[in-house]
Amino acid sequence: MFGYRARIGYISPSVMELNGYDFYRIVPKGVGLIGVTCMVEGWQEDAYKRALSQVEACARELARRACDFVIHGGAPLVLSQGKGFETKLLNQLQEITGAPCTTSIVAAMDAFRDLAATRLAVVDPYPPDLNTKMTAYLHDWGFEVASLVSLGTSFTESSIASIGDIYRAAKRAIKEAPNAQAVFIPCANFPVVDVIEDIETDFGLPVITNITSQLYVAFKAIGMRERITGYGKLMRML
Repeated sequence: MFGYRARIGYISPSVMELNGYDFYRIVPKGVGLIGVTCMVEGWQEDAYKRALSQVEACARELARRACDFVIHGGAPLVLSQGKGFETKLLNQLQEITGAPCTTSIVAAMDAFRDLAATRLAVVDPYPPDLNTKMTAYLHDWGFEVASLVSLGTSFTESSIASIGDIYRAAKRAIKEAPNAQAVFIPCANFPVVDVIEDIETDFGLPVITNITSQLYVAFKAIGMRERITGYGKLMRML
């Protein structure tokens, strides 16, 4: 039976490529994904606002699907609106769906706190203006971006970035931030899952990614404590 242990609703920021694929690689058997999308068109302010205008409709659809937990994906949509927006958004989602909820950047920050990590080495595909917003947003919440290495991919090509390039970017980011306490690799459509363990093993720092932080928060909330190996320290902490 589909989702007999848990049904996770997911509002994807855009076309579902890696997020669905990575979800089913990581979750235990019996956990199902119910996905909708708000179709953000790119890393631009007007695109964020159009996508956010679709969130209510997406949440109402998930409310009809008996979700145990709801994830709103797409850190840029939320952090671009500044500190405080995430609280309004989560209150709206929880009221509509009747389920506990998180959004990407909130899940990541919850993971940072549980790992006692405030100084971060960041690797992502984002353009400079978005990285400036992310750095400022995290600073407002008490987190320091000690280094940041962007692969600078286009919006539609982030999913085909080389895992070798991601690994080397993490190595560089860690070297540039010798006091870092964790590596943060955001973006729903970035192929990082295959190198999480490599980075943690080789450099001795926990890696927080989009999918692992969201699943970590979701499984904690619904009481799923199955230990998941192969995808970093955060998943093993369950």
